[in-house]
Amino acid sequence: MWCRTILFAGLSIAVLADEEPFSFVVMSDIHGFTPLSFKPFDNSTKIWREGERILKNIKNNYGVGEFVVMPGDSASYGGMFNAKIASKLGGNLLHYDAIYQAGVNCHSGTKALFNSAGFDALLPTVGDHELGGNKGFRVAKKQKLSTVPAYRQAYVDGFFRDGQQSGPYLFNTPVAGAPARPVGTMFEGSSFAYRFRNVVIISVDAFRLVGDGDANYIDREQGFGGEGAITCDVSGNHLAWFENVLKSARLDSTIKHIFVEAHVPIIQPVRKVNCSGQFMDGADKSEFWKLMNQYQVDIYFAGEGE
Repeated sequence: MWCRTILFAGLSIAVLADEEPFSFVVMSDIHGFTPLSFKPFDNSTKIWREGERILKNIKNNYGVGEFVVMPGDSASYGGMFNAKIASKLGGNLLHYDAIYQAGVNCHSGTKALFNSAGFDALLPTVGDHELGGNKGFRVAKKQKLSTVPAYRQAYVDGFFRDGQQSGPYLFNTPVAGAPARPVGTMFEGSSFAYRFRNVVIISVDAFRLVGDGDANYIDREQGFGGEGAITCDVSGNHLAWFENVLKSARLDSTIKHIFVEAHVPIIQPVRKVNCSGQFMDGADKSEFWKLMNQYQVDIYFAGEGE
């Protein structure tokens, strides 16, 4: 279940003089919560019992966990075709609806599992496997590109809207006066900023459909793309929102640290085991990376490469 788990426990953060230090946990590429798609809140299942045991062990023995940063791939739909997901839900739903229901089940169940172990604040980032990648990103006979919006909406509603598409969004509080999410972009539910004491955490969805998604995208000269019709970058109004949060945070003297998380690595080489090896277009020459340097981001958390 917990294969390829990255655990960064016991990270202590210096805070203002009149506050106590705090710590948090980072976990990435767990890949193990997919069974919750079909039995989301059944605490008698193996996935729930084992997950709760491990999480409680972390909480009790390390004494950490004001919040959990989770840079993607908590579940994995990469090797599951849409027809199989629909079948496991009874076979009566259209593929799009089945994908949405499975994702809402999984992500709301994951959140509930962490809560049951004592972790109340879960700050995830979407990974390729929550969106149906990797094979699902390629223009091919059994592609899943038409259902990527369902995967993404299910991720948003499961983690941030209590499983209801019309429910209130969890992270709506402005950060240092900047909007907490990039409203008006396709990432308005899957990217967000959150403040805890004197720390700002920005979670970024880096998976963008190129054009109409009717052709695989690769620019060998620039080293962009290569994983079907979806590439990894932060651009346009999404990038403008990101810079606004960074700038506003740095102008606020009470904010001492800025952390950013996205699923894909930026600097190469990265050790890779059983993963697509996707990385951010432009690497350290990307505007995304340049902005993090400009505004002195303290830590960039990524997953993907293990």
